[in-house]
Amino acid sequence: MTNKDLTPTIAVYGANGHTAGHLLTELRRRGITPILVGRNAERLREAALAADLPDAEIRLADLDDRAALVAAFTGADVVISALSAFAVLGAPVVEAAIAAGAHYTDTSGEQLFVKRVLEEYGDRAAATGVTVIPGITDNNLPGDLLGHLTSRRVPGPAALVVSHLSRSKGNGSKGSAKTVLASLDWFTSGGYHYEDGELRTGPLTRFTEVTMPGDTTPTAVSKFPQSPVITIPRHSDVAYVAGILDSEILTHLGEFTPEALESIPDAPSSDLRYHVIVDTVGTDGTQVRGLVSGVDSYRDSALMAAEVATRLATGTARPGALAPAEAFDPVDLLDSFVPHGLTWTIESR
Repeated sequence: MTNKDLTPTIAVYGANGHTAGHLLTELRRRGITPILVGRNAERLREAALAADLPDAEIRLADLDDRAALVAAFTGADVVISALSAFAVLGAPVVEAAIAAGAHYTDTSGEQLFVKRVLEEYGDRAAATGVTVIPGITDNNLPGDLLGHLTSRRVPGPAALVVSHLSRSKGNGSKGSAKTVLASLDWFTSGGYHYEDGELRTGPLTRFTEVTMPGDTTPTAVSKFPQSPVITIPRHSDVAYVAGILDSEILTHLGEFTPEALESIPDAPSSDLRYHVIVDTVGTDGTQVRGLVSGVDSYRDSALMAAEVATRLATGTARPGALAPAEAFDPVDLLDSFVPHGLTWTIESR
């Protein structure tokens, strides 16, 4: 379905979470009154009022009721899924969106879910004439776009490492903690990296230390399951792609328990500035760094999901399951976020 001339109709599933609150506010800023879909009418109505959307339509559908989900998404140009723990909960929403003839995007940050969507739903989406783009977050979207751009600045096949650095050391939301806990073994094991034409598990073989922006000495890093590891090889000439995180942070992550989840506030810290860093090395040793600096991880994820959704509503991206850089021009998309306080650069090193 496309809606090139009219205000798009966008349905949001999981509209009462922290990121979703930012998402609803951003859609309202764009003049869009979304359809709120979920299982609890009272919580959805509260979310609509909090976003100053008193006239928003509420549609009820449980994740285990496929017919209700399809009915709830019917008539929408685009569905945005704003769940937590996508690896456990996310599949019914993308399946129902495709069945309803709606384009789809989400705020998942989970490597396993992004991989599943790209591998399992592409043919179905293409046959229906819709576009599916998973994994639109403050880390995944910039990482994918920067991977596309930096890999073209060096002789290929390139080697890349993607990292996310908190500039404020703030704490995430309870929803983010639920996502990590649902796939804790995968997060602590490091997940996939891409090497010599295939996805692999196991330790880093490159980039075990990285000098972060503003630092003069390198930081010890460990492998972390960043979703651009899945998406960058789809569109760029690469021999190696890995996600990393400060080793000290990952040590604390390994100590996370269900009991600890209960003590985490629903809302995250107020200061959530961050960097997304893509370091790229060519076959001749040429080094390039791509950097996106953001304002608030949750707000920016919502901003990015809203932008992708409104672009999907125009119907200009080809049908199927796509990485962001396969669907849109990377420079144009990154530039669209600059008026909202995000900056991006690519520099030789």
